[in-house]
Amino acid sequence: MVPLLTTLLRMPQHRAHGTSLVIVIFVATAGLIGYWRTDNVEWSLAMWLAIGSGLGAYAGAVAMSQLAPQALRFTFGLFLVSVAIRMFII
Repeated sequence: MVPLLTTLLRMPQHRAHGTSLVIVIFVATAGLIGYWRTDNVEWSLAMWLAIGSGLGAYAGAVAMSQLAPQALRFTFGLFLVSVAIRMFII
């Protein structure tokens, strides 16, 4: 979504990342409801993962705000390339 927001809508890099994360909240909530209703959530594990994810997300947001838009775009691009490579290898 971030590449689309920055390319098609000409949104600044930092704003595109933040906007994308807001959308993830709504999509994840919709998914959670479906899995919860079918009793497919391991709540004890989810609690610990949520704590770690929350701390990691906050640290990532603080780190992101320190990067120039070009550096953020480059770092995000490296991340996407590494995920693509991993998908082909594993």
